[in-house]
Amino acid sequence: MRNRQRLMMEVLAFLLTVITMVLGGLMYFSNLKNTRQNLIGVELADFIYNTNYSMQFGKKIETFYGMQDNLLSLRNSIDDVERLYIISEKNTPLFSTDQETLPERVSSMPAGNNLSDGDYLYCMYAINDNARILTVSSIAAMGQDLKSYLLKLAGIAAAGFVLVWILIRLAWKLVSDQNKAYRLAAALAVLWIVLFSAMTGVDEYREYAGSTRTLQDHIGESVRTDLQKLEGLGVERKNFYEIEEYLKRYTDLIPEVEELTLEEDDEIACRMSVDYRRKKYLDYVLQTVLLLTFSILILAEYQFFITNTGRLAEEEQNGTD
Repeated sequence: MRNRQRLMMEVLAFLLTVITMVLGGLMYFSNLKNTRQNLIGVELADFIYNTNYSMQFGKKIETFYGMQDNLLSLRNSIDDVERLYIISEKNTPLFSTDQETLPERVSSMPAGNNLSDGDYLYCMYAINDNARILTVSSIAAMGQDLKSYLLKLAGIAAAGFVLVWILIRLAWKLVSDQNKAYRLAAALAVLWIVLFSAMTGVDEYREYAGSTRTLQDHIGESVRTDLQKLEGLGVERKNFYEIEEYLKRYTDLIPEVEELTLEEDDEIACRMSVDYRRKKYLDYVLQTVLLLTFSILILAEYQFFITNTGRLAEEEQNGTD
């Protein structure tokens, strides 16, 4: 009975370690998808703004002249995008760069959302209240990043679990009282899961912070490219007007970015959204809390099972006496 309890505790610690690693991988992949969506959004900002601006003068998206050619040109200018679709408010494609049929759950996706399906990532952006633009890109590169991250996480998980396994064995060997040995082993398992979950959350938040810096650099490069195009057309820098209004196309499209300012050296000062960053931070904290709660519930259920099993065994033994 004593050895079986120890074995069950070791199995529980292993299962909780695997669950923590899987959830960590899912959160990391979600961050990869959101980062890809934001980076593509930077590339789409001019197209979305110009299309929406044209429609303010009475143009309808269904009969927008030259839209097919515009989409093809846009697709060729963005390395990560393989297909583009203009989606109506009724969730039907109006224009596309390809004849591939879209799944209903993709075409009905709200603006601002993304979805991975098979080998592709689908990202939806709003043009206006009546139309959205959908991008389709390969997830191969993200798959490689996820694989590398999971291998790193698996190494940490294996080292931590082996240490916990050794400590549980020592607790069972050195503590003669079975209940005390169980409680000590349970405390070690919970402590390990809390530490592993916290470490995973901190590491993923660090990755998220790094992705925001990449996003800022991408926006800065896009803005400088636009300014250079204007200068190439002969427009002098002193005649650049409504720069603040121009920069709003990025803040309107990307929720992480709250304000952009163009400085004298053409560098972009980017103020990230405090509310959005706080939300992301709370997401990682919530993951740790949920894993802790899940671990405690499993251990409590296991303790209840052991207690009832022991009581039944005792009653059976008393009955035979």
